[in-house]
Amino acid sequence: YQRRVRGPIIYVSSFLALLCFDKNCSTKILYASVGNLNTMTTSVEGPLTTEQVSQWQERGYVVVPGLIESQLVQSCTQIMHDIFKNSASKDFGSDGKCEFPTSTDLDDVTVHENLIDAVCQLLGSPDILLTQSDGWCKAGHTDFGAQQNNDQRFHMDYGNNTFMHPTPWHEPENVAAIVYLADTEVTGGGTAVCYREGEDDELYQPPYINMPGQGGHWEFYNDRKHAEAYFEKNHPEIAKFRKKLYERQRIPIYKPGDVLLYRYDVWHRGTPVNIGHKRAVINIAWKKRDSFWHQNWNPGWGKWNYYGKTEKVITRLSPKQRAIIGIPKPGHPYWNEKNVEWFGARYPGINLEPYRQNLKTKDLRPSISRHL
Repeated sequence: YQRRVRGPIIYVSSFLALLCFDKNCSTKILYASVGNLNTMTTSVEGPLTTEQVSQWQERGYVVVPGLIESQLVQSCTQIMHDIFKNSASKDFGSDGKCEFPTSTDLDDVTVHENLIDAVCQLLGSPDILLTQSDGWCKAGHTDFGAQQNNDQRFHMDYGNNTFMHPTPWHEPENVAAIVYLADTEVTGGGTAVCYREGEDDELYQPPYINMPGQGGHWEFYNDRKHAEAYFEKNHPEIAKFRKKLYERQRIPIYKPGDVLLYRYDVWHRGTPVNIGHKRAVINIAWKKRDSFWHQNWNPGWGKWNYYGKTEKVITRLSPKQRAIIGIPKPGHPYWNEKNVEWFGARYPGINLEPYRQNLKTKDLRPSISRHL
């Protein structure tokens, strides 16, 4: 059931829970009846259906069409074609060419409010921060060297995004996305997923260390054949485990504008692009605002300040879009008359009304803690 307690909504997968309020007005779960204590988060509305949210929560991924307008998809596809016309990447990333902010339509995908709202839905929180945004183009080639991502090994993304191990399954802290700007039925290169099949799935029992680069397996290989040969030789039991990942993999057909939403603790891998083709995507990721142990993949968003391009991006964004790159939302304690005035001075032409409208005397009354 759902129980409203002065703001947050606590969701319990069973039919009974006992709540205790201590003298500091914090809320604690004392007991939940038969069933798992699932996501305890605020209910957030957004563009995803109940079925799509459920699939992401239970299986770890969902492919969503229609979040990005076709005209914007076409514009970004052309931008990527122009940038990578005479080249493409054998590894992840654009070497800075397409990292946010770009001052192009690629930025409009990164801060698209449909994506923001979808991520808030999945994490059950309206407070998120952007941690990654990079467009890149993968080309079909025949190099299957040990560190190539042409035909990747199965892995999880948490390894180079945080120093921590993922939290329990029903307490997600991140959402990652791949926005496709190509038809993988033509280009190949669709992301393969081995999704979670329930609480007892043998492939999803933590700790998640059965992969190169984790749990002492420091002989790192990106390529599938090299990685699996290493485990077969040195850790045959892990090799048997990993064989099941490939047996269960699914490779959806992605169309331009489709968005693969997944998690840092879901098994996935890149697959080869067809020879003679290129596959363009934009990789984006977000975290819950207070999950400070998750790091930015990109350099700081303000790195290219001073030259006007980034400032123009900031000026045209909505408050919701600015919030994901660290600018406080209207109503945040940061805002007062002077700070609003000075914010406007730094960004000439910016609409300050949303920040002015929310200026009010601080409410010093105690409130229910967000931390359960």
